[in-house]
Amino acid sequence: MKAALAKIESSKAPNYTAIAKEYKLTPSTLIRRAQGKTTSREEFQSQLHQCLTNEQKRILIKQINRLTERGIPPTSQIVRNFAEEIIGRAVGKNWTSQFCRRHQSELKSLYLRNIENLRVKGEYGPIYKLFFDLVKCFFALLCCFTRESITDACPPLVTLSYRRQ
Repeated sequence: MKAALAKIESSKAPNYTAIAKEYKLTPSTLIRRAQGKTTSREEFQSQLHQCLTNEQKRILIKQINRLTERGIPPTSQIVRNFAEEIIGRAVGKNWTSQFCRRHQSELKSLYLRNIENLRVKGEYGPIYKLFFDLVKCFFALLCCFTRESITDACPPLVTLSYRRQ
Protein backbone atom coordinates (compact mmCIF):
# COMPACT_ATOMS: atom_id res chain seq x y z
CA MET A 1 0.00 0.00 0.00
CA LYS A 2 2.82 2.42 0.87
CA ALA A 3 4.55 1.77 -2.46
CA ALA A 4 1.30 2.27 -4.36
CA LEU A 5 0.61 5.55 -2.53
CA ALA A 6 4.16 6.71 -3.25
CA LYS A 7 3.67 5.95 -6.96
CA ILE A 8 0.39 7.89 -6.98
CA GLU A 9 2.04 10.90 -5.35
CA SER A 10 4.93 10.84 -7.83
CA SER A 11 2.74 10.80 -10.92
CA LYS A 12 0.86 13.86 -12.23
CA ALA A 13 -2.26 12.07 -13.45
CA PRO A 14 -2.34 8.66 -11.75
CA ASN A 15 -4.29 5.73 -13.11
CA TYR A 16 -5.65 4.27 -9.88
CA THR A 17 -6.95 1.06 -11.45
CA ALA A 18 -3.64 0.22 -13.13
CA ILE A 19 -1.63 0.97 -10.00
CA ALA A 20 -4.06 -1.09 -7.89
CA LYS A 21 -3.68 -4.07 -10.25
CA GLU A 22 0.10 -3.68 -10.24
CA TYR A 23 0.25 -3.87 -6.42
CA LYS A 24 -2.67 -6.35 -6.12
CA LEU A 25 -4.95 -3.95 -4.25
CA THR A 26 -8.61 -3.08 -4.50
CA PRO A 27 -8.96 0.12 -6.56
CA SER A 28 -11.63 1.66 -4.32
CA THR A 29 -9.44 1.14 -1.22
CA LEU A 30 -6.45 2.70 -2.95
CA ILE A 31 -8.52 5.71 -4.06
CA ARG A 32 -9.93 6.30 -0.55
CA ARG A 33 -6.45 6.05 0.99
CA ALA A 34 -4.94 8.38 -1.62
CA GLN A 35 -7.68 10.96 -1.00
CA GLY A 36 -7.19 10.71 2.78
CA LYS A 37 -10.69 9.40 3.50
CA THR A 38 -9.34 6.28 5.24
CA THR A 39 -6.13 5.39 7.05
CA SER A 40 -4.20 2.24 7.80
CA ARG A 41 -5.13 0.16 10.82
CA GLU A 42 -1.87 1.13 12.51
CA GLU A 43 -2.64 4.84 12.16
CA PHE A 44 -6.24 4.30 13.27
CA GLN A 45 -5.13 2.46 16.41
CA SER A 46 -2.53 5.14 17.02
CA GLN A 47 -5.13 7.90 16.88
CA LEU A 48 -7.93 6.11 18.71
CA HIS A 49 -6.35 4.07 21.50
CA GLN A 50 -2.99 5.62 22.26
CA CYS A 51 -2.12 8.87 23.97
CA LEU A 52 0.37 9.88 21.27
CA THR A 53 0.13 9.38 17.54
CA ASN A 54 3.03 7.76 15.73
CA GLU A 55 4.35 11.15 14.62
CA GLN A 56 4.12 12.54 18.15
CA LYS A 57 5.99 9.47 19.45
CA ARG A 58 8.80 10.07 16.96
CA ILE A 59 9.03 13.70 18.06
CA LEU A 60 9.15 12.71 21.74
CA ILE A 61 11.81 10.04 21.16
CA LYS A 62 13.87 12.52 19.14
CA GLN A 63 13.62 15.09 21.95
CA ILE A 64 14.67 12.53 24.61
CA ASN A 65 17.65 11.42 22.54
CA ARG A 66 18.65 15.03 21.80
CA LEU A 67 18.71 15.86 25.51
CA THR A 68 20.67 12.68 26.28
CA GLU A 69 23.29 13.51 23.64
CA ARG A 70 23.72 16.97 25.19
CA GLY A 71 24.46 15.38 28.55
CA ILE A 72 21.11 16.21 30.15
CA PRO A 73 19.27 12.86 30.22
CA PRO A 74 15.60 13.45 31.05
CA THR A 75 13.96 11.84 34.05
CA SER A 76 10.62 10.04 33.88
CA GLN A 77 8.85 13.17 35.13
CA ILE A 78 10.40 15.29 32.37
CA VAL A 79 9.27 12.77 29.73
CA ARG A 80 5.80 12.79 31.26
CA ASN A 81 5.73 16.62 31.10
CA PHE A 82 6.81 16.54 27.44
CA ALA A 83 4.04 14.07 26.57
CA GLU A 84 1.39 16.06 28.43
CA GLU A 85 2.53 19.22 26.67
CA ILE A 86 2.32 17.51 23.27
CA ILE A 87 -1.19 16.08 23.72
CA GLY A 88 -2.60 18.82 25.94
CA ARG A 89 -3.93 16.56 28.70
CA ALA A 90 -2.63 14.40 31.54
CA VAL A 91 -1.34 10.88 30.91
CA GLY A 92 -1.76 7.92 33.26
CA LYS A 93 0.54 7.29 36.20
CA ASN A 94 2.27 4.32 34.51
CA TRP A 95 2.34 5.78 31.02
CA THR A 96 5.99 6.91 31.13
CA SER A 97 7.38 3.55 32.22
CA GLN A 98 5.29 1.71 29.62
CA PHE A 99 6.37 4.14 26.90
CA CYS A 100 10.03 3.69 27.82
CA ARG A 101 9.64 -0.11 27.87
CA ARG A 102 7.96 -0.15 24.45
CA HIS A 103 10.62 2.09 22.89
CA GLN A 104 13.74 1.06 24.82
CA SER A 105 15.56 0.06 21.63
CA GLU A 106 15.16 3.60 20.27
CA LEU A 107 15.90 5.54 23.48
CA LYS A 108 19.49 6.40 24.35
CA SER A 109 18.88 7.50 27.95
CA LEU A 110 19.83 5.06 30.70
CA TYR A 111 17.92 6.99 33.37
CA LEU A 112 14.67 5.88 31.78
CA ARG A 113 15.42 2.19 32.27
CA ASN A 114 13.14 1.60 35.25
CA ILE A 115 14.17 -0.89 37.92
CA GLU A 116 11.60 -3.56 38.62
CA ASN A 117 9.30 -2.54 41.42
CA LEU A 118 9.66 -5.83 43.35
CA ARG A 119 13.43 -5.58 43.22
CA VAL A 120 13.32 -2.11 44.72
CA LYS A 121 10.95 -3.26 47.46
CA GLY A 122 13.19 -6.25 48.17
CA GLU A 123 16.15 -3.97 48.84
CA TYR A 124 14.25 -1.78 51.30
CA GLY A 125 16.12 -1.58 54.64
CA PRO A 126 13.17 -1.85 57.07
CA ILE A 127 12.08 -5.07 55.34
CA TYR A 128 15.48 -6.61 56.14
CA LYS A 129 15.18 -5.48 59.75
CA LEU A 130 11.69 -6.96 60.04
CA PHE A 131 12.90 -10.27 58.60
CA PHE A 132 15.80 -10.57 61.04
CA ASP A 133 13.59 -9.55 63.97
CA LEU A 134 11.20 -12.35 63.05
CA VAL A 135 14.07 -14.83 62.76
CA LYS A 136 15.36 -13.73 66.17
CA CYS A 137 11.87 -14.20 67.67
CA PHE A 138 11.52 -17.62 66.08
CA PHE A 139 14.80 -18.84 67.55
CA ALA A 140 13.95 -17.29 70.90
CA LEU A 141 10.64 -19.17 70.96
CA LEU A 142 12.38 -22.35 69.89
CA CYS A 143 14.86 -21.95 72.74
CA CYS A 144 12.05 -21.24 75.19
CA PHE A 145 10.23 -24.44 74.35
CA THR A 146 13.31 -26.63 74.56
CA ARG A 147 14.87 -25.31 77.78
CA GLU A 148 13.68 -25.28 81.33
CA SER A 149 14.79 -21.77 82.14
CA ILE A 150 12.74 -19.25 80.29
CA THR A 151 14.68 -16.18 81.36
CA ASP A 152 18.04 -17.47 80.08
CA ALA A 153 16.79 -18.38 76.64
CA CYS A 154 14.55 -15.47 75.66
CA PRO A 155 16.05 -12.09 74.81
CA PRO A 156 14.72 -8.99 76.55
CA LEU A 157 12.77 -7.92 73.41
CA VAL A 158 10.54 -10.98 73.58
CA THR A 159 8.32 -11.45 76.61
CA LEU A 160 6.50 -14.73 76.94
CA SER A 161 4.34 -16.11 79.67
CA TYR A 162 5.04 -19.81 79.28
CA ARG A 163 5.48 -22.23 82.13
CA ARG A 164 6.31 -25.89 81.86
CA GLN A 165 4.37 -28.24 84.01
